[in-house]
Amino acid sequence: MIPPQGERPLFIPLKAEYYRDFACGMKTIEYRLYGPRWNERTCKPGRPVTLSLGYGKRERLHGRVAGLRCAPAGLPAAARPA
Repeated sequence: MIPPQGERPLFIPLKAEYYRDFACGMKTIEYRLYGPRWNERTCKPGRPVTLSLGYGKRERLHGRVAGLRCAPAGLPAAARPA
């Protein structure tokens, strides 16, 4: 299904533990390495997003991108800005 504005949903396959955390509300943010697939152009706020349990079609969550923040490369996750 393509949204009215013509932009396809951003597809994010997740490991089971992370998918389940999103499904129950414990996880609300997904971190990805900045690059051609994950940047300001592809992760625009408001873009539809589909979180999937792996690449299957049985378990999926749907939402919208809330924002994009970039952390400096090379910092351990605990030291990155919140």
